[in-house]
Amino acid sequence: MLNEVVLSIIGLAVTVVGMLGGSLYWLGGKFKEIDKRFEEVDRRFNEMDRKLTIFVDSARSATVAMNSAIIEFLGVKGLISPSEAAFLTNEVARISQSIRANPISKEEVEYIRAVFSKGDIDKISVEELERVAEIAKRWWYEDGSEIAYKLFIYTWMLRAYKLYGKRG
Repeated sequence: MLNEVVLSIIGLAVTVVGMLGGSLYWLGGKFKEIDKRFEEVDRRFNEMDRKLTIFVDSARSATVAMNSAIIEFLGVKGLISPSEAAFLTNEVARISQSIRANPISKEEVEYIRAVFSKGDIDKISVEELERVAEIAKRWWYEDGSEIAYKLFIYTWMLRAYKLYGKRG
């Protein structure tokens, strides 16, 4: 009688262990399949992220190119007056006081302030304006700051005014 009970318990244990082993093996296969699907989804998201980054960079470049061309055309046509240039110079000087380092460096912030602290567009060189515009453009590319783009546009307008004449 004791042997029968022991054999029944052993038989039951072997059955349970067998069922558990089979179930765990089956679950392991399912988890591998789920992992493969997650890897595929992750790969697709990475590809979409890469394509979105390329699109955003292209849109930013196109925006800069288009607006730069329009501004230079305004300058060539002599449509930026001395009073508008004075306004833009004062506006950039005002804006520059609120700029903080990050993502641009402290030195770049100080450079922008120093250029526009001159107060008079005739005292600012085209090269200085181009450097400020490059700083502002990079800043805009890095974090999409509205202030950075405004700084770029205003500076580029002043550059057009300096390059193409001071009529108006």
